[in-house]
Amino acid sequence: MRAAATGPRMPMAKSLTIRDLVASPVLGTRTHSGAAGLDRPVLWAHSCELKDPARWLQPHELLMTVGMCVPAGSDAQRAFIADLDDAGLAGIAIGDHGFAPPLTPALADESNARGFPVLLTEQQTGRR
Repeated sequence: MRAAATGPRMPMAKSLTIRDLVASPVLGTRTHSGAAGLDRPVLWAHSCELKDPARWLQPHELLMTVGMCVPAGSDAQRAFIADLDDAGLAGIAIGDHGFAPPLTPALADESNARGFPVLLTEQQTGRR
């Protein structure tokens, strides 16, 4: 038998957004491109370095990577952003410490066109 609930129900918390993450100085994260999508909700964050990270993540999840899963070259980076956005991800946070290939203007153009946030995160966080 289930016990009766006592007391008032707590309202659900506001969803965390990409904007909230960028606004937190302790995370050392800034927007590279796709700023129109800063209000996308983030339900969870996962790190992934596999070749096809969209395959392993769910909608509204933030992909965190040191950059090993980011392909090199304009066409590949444009397709990479399209795949992540088509999978419904909230955005991508790439470590800004040299593991990722150079991010191309094509990546930024695709990100901006889709409003898909691409973030850069400092190597050391939490020291603010």
